[in-house]
Amino acid sequence: MLEMRDLRLAFGPHTVLDGIGLDVRPGERIGVIGPSGAGKSTLLRLAAGLLRPDEGTCHNTFQRTRLVFQEPRLLPWRSVADNLDIALRAGGVPAGEIAARRERWLARVGLADAARAWPGELSGGMAQRAALARALALEPDLLLLDEPFSALDPALRADLGRLCAEQARATGAALVCISHQPWELAGLVDRILLVADGRVREQAAPFGRPDEPAAGAPPSPPAGP
Repeated sequence: MLEMRDLRLAFGPHTVLDGIGLDVRPGERIGVIGPSGAGKSTLLRLAAGLLRPDEGTCHNTFQRTRLVFQEPRLLPWRSVADNLDIALRAGGVPAGEIAARRERWLARVGLADAARAWPGELSGGMAQRAALARALALEPDLLLLDEPFSALDPALRADLGRLCAEQARATGAALVCISHQPWELAGLVDRILLVADGRVREQAAPFGRPDEPAAGAPPSPPAGP
């Protein structure tokens, strides 16, 4: 379980998060939306242990937390296959299982033919799929997604969102996903948090359709004449 209590974090004079409280339990799938600079990515970095709060507590008892950044962050001097293999070895996966896991997950994100490619040979979308495969191959029990689908076309965004949701359901993992496109969270998460001005302002049900507002969201303005 991830427990955040009264978190406050500032970068210099700028307070990014102020009094955040959040629980994430095994099996929960949570979406996070909000304007740029609201503290969404900082929230995930705190959860992953990459940052420490100035005040409050962040207690994470998940054993295999994985954070997928908006940028792929692949090692440019190693092949796609090597990028996965290095992560799997570091994650303690037995040597005899590494190749099978790598091949399975590259196939599931549509990169079976790119295993020996260098990251610099990939498109932005392909590189992001490789990064997602690297994280999922480690079978996380808490998967943190920081806008990982932003470089992908809408159809592929939907496919990979379903893949993440299916994996979370199959393994009982928790999932937290940031998105600037709330409609893409439909089917991926169970509830949505709105983060604004460093605080969790609202909780809402996931969007059902691109044109359907979340519960609690303000109604759309009437159409013009």
